[in-house]
Amino acid sequence: MVPNSILKEFNQRFDGSPTHYIRSPGRINLIGEHIDYCGGLVMPMAINQSIHGWYRFNQSSQINVYSEQFGQQVAINPLDVAQKPCGQWRDYPQGILRLGVHRQLAKGFDLYIRSDIDAGGLSSSASLLAMMSLINHQALTGEVLALGARGERLSLALLCQQAENQFVGVPSGIMDPVSVLIGGAIVLACQTLKFEQLKALPPDYCFVVMDTRVPRTLASSGYAQRVDEIQQIKSILGEKIPAGGLALCPEAEMVNCLDKLTDPSLNRRARHIFSEQRRVKQAADAINADDLEQFGQLMQDSHRSLQRDYEVSCPELDLICSLSKSSGLSLGARMTGAGFGGCAISLIRTRDARSHASLVKNRYMAETGLEPRLITCEPATGTQIIEL
Repeated sequence: MVPNSILKEFNQRFDGSPTHYIRSPGRINLIGEHIDYCGGLVMPMAINQSIHGWYRFNQSSQINVYSEQFGQQVAINPLDVAQKPCGQWRDYPQGILRLGVHRQLAKGFDLYIRSDIDAGGLSSSASLLAMMSLINHQALTGEVLALGARGERLSLALLCQQAENQFVGVPSGIMDPVSVLIGGAIVLACQTLKFEQLKALPPDYCFVVMDTRVPRTLASSGYAQRVDEIQQIKSILGEKIPAGGLALCPEAEMVNCLDKLTDPSLNRRARHIFSEQRRVKQAADAINADDLEQFGQLMQDSHRSLQRDYEVSCPELDLICSLSKSSGLSLGARMTGAGFGGCAISLIRTRDARSHASLVKNRYMAETGLEPRLITCEPATGTQIIEL
């Protein structure tokens, strides 16, 4: 459970051994992109690529966190209001601890983090926030939160969103923290937080993550601009928009709403929200009926809408999706995550994974000079603590 290299590093840094292990999964969004902050339906899946942590509680109120990925160790005092966000990875644990400590003084702890989520679009920020929220919950209550404690986990997901919105400064939606805390593949109604577990894929099919190797910085990308555009749309449409969000607009009102949006950009944004909400419903029916051809077509349609109407794709994402589909081995491919770089996903037969990877890699490298990373992913359970 604890690699020797971790034991050695942990002891050198914190003068002791870890007492607990925590794994927080990454996630892909199968379909339903950029509608979580519009109250829409989304279809995220927690995956086996994860952030791993080893920790112990110490005798102080200070939190010491070492990130192997960044080669940095930080000390955080949740009660020190002078500690401000600095635009680095430490903002995420600092934000969750600042908000989570309101009720009482938490125990301090020493945490060593190792990640195999190294691609944009797999929600490493939500994975880290979920990890910190579960450890902090244990520090406050003395209890390890069970996987089946869904109500408490949804409350922690809201705390994670609040930390990212208010402290880190990223106007993210609720999908990512719910996905990594609940686990599996779900259809989530972002306005009510009601969700249903999806039927598993047939064993001979899988999703492949395709990392374009084009970096993106969420806070400085066009994500915040899209959120602002949705607010503009809501201001223009007024009472036509349900209280729960733009994605909940009744089908009968959609044409009237689009007619009222005379600004071409805002019209396209709303058109994506409306059509993507419809696609999620159709995709859930397709996957539960084992109609993977239909599911793949909906993935294609989703990417086209994200490319043309919501304009959050990029040439490399468009290329890797096109190469995947044209290989003849993919049922459908689309960008996943906020976009502007990062990752796409493709639905393929498991037996074709190696051939698909070779074709896509060679053609993508020839056209871009970048070497993509293709990873076959599996559904995973939600963020979980194990006592060592």
